Amino acid sequence: MPFRSVNGQLLFEAQACNGLEQWADSFDFVTVAGLLMPEHLAAQQQTTVWRDTATLAGPERFEFVPLPWAYSIPSFLSHYRSTQALLGRLVQRSRYLQFCIGGLVGDWAAVAAIAAHQQKRAYAIHTDWVEHKHLLQVTKDASLPKRSKAVVLSFFMEKYNAWIIRRAALGLWHGADCYTAYSPLCDNSFLIHDIHTDASDVIAPAELAAKVSRVTSEQTIRLCYAGRMEPMKAPLDWIKAVERAHRLGVDLKATWIGAGSLMEEMQRLIAERDLGSVIELVGFESDRDKLLKKIREAHLMLFTHITPESPRCLIEALISGTPIIGYQSDYAEDLVKDIGGGEFVLIGQWERLGNLLATLSSDRHRLARLIKQAGKNGKRFNSEVVFRERSELIKAHLV
Repeated sequence: MPFRSVNGQLLFEAQACNGLEQWADSFDFVTVAGLLMPEHLAAQQQTTVWRDTATLAGPERFEFVPLPWAYSIPSFLSHYRSTQALLGRLVQRSRYLQFCIGGLVGDWAAVAAIAAHQQKRAYAIHTDWVEHKHLLQVTKDASLPKRSKAVVLSFFMEKYNAWIIRRAALGLWHGADCYTAYSPLCDNSFLIHDIHTDASDVIAPAELAAKVSRVTSEQTIRLCYAGRMEPMKAPLDWIKAVERAHRLGVDLKATWIGAGSLMEEMQRLIAERDLGSVIELVGFESDRDKLLKKIREAHLMLFTHITPESPRCLIEALISGTPIIGYQSDYAEDLVKDIGGGEFVLIGQWERLGNLLATLSSDRHRLARLIKQAGKNGKRFNSEVVFRERSELIKAHLV
């Protein structure tokens, strides 16, 4: 996550701030180096909730180091020497090192990892998506020049990241997609989840029981999705799956909570298909409690992710007793493999996804069972527990 500077105050994404507080509970002092986003770009981030870093619990436990925003080759090269030297000094004086890589040009975390290797320091690598595969997926329908550029960048990105990961003492892979892609490159690899929900966020047993009761008696199926309207989420597939179920006679109400670059295209498709009475786009919800309430009120979360990533919204659905129904991925399947709470179709098969919605609507006992499983499954996800486990892994392996 990048920093944002407003009137001399350094801001950070609100949920990521929760993670920083969790890290500081396990370590005496935390140095956070991150990109400083230009204000003209930060002002456009309608789906980001910013928090003043000065409001963190025990702010004296943190040092924040803004780094240049350098995603173009000229900018990256112009800042490279000074930033490399800065990161080298930070590596030298830090006891434990963790780098969140995921790119090529402008990826200062990778530069820091190289500095650690040069200093013969053990380091951990953390990722939450497979960036080189993501790049290919989101450009597969682009023009030939853009696809060609993506192929070249993806090739070098994969080799670059692999070089860094092979030299890491510890790999912390958020979600099964990342674990599948990267664990063969690192001897000490662990599947983790990047969670920002507390035990108090889990749906209460009485509320879960009431939800199960309602789904067997109410006619209308309520489904939701919470996330950005971006190509990696395939929101047009989402609309088509909802339409398919609607045309099959399912009485449903579908709500997308979020904003993004494809909002206008979604609105246009909804109008063209006459789905205004079925689908509601409510925009971005900055209040986390209100967001979780909306997810709890839904009978299921429908998702159409097409890239290997580890979106937190699926975990937020499970803690809300809301089954996850969507495109198959290692990440999604791993979330439900032991306890249940989800069903999936192959990526891109939105028609089958619509058929699955129709099946669940007609078989309410099956849907009720999924809701019970999701509620039970969601109890596993607690930010205090997962951050403590990750901290212990870092202390054990970075010696």
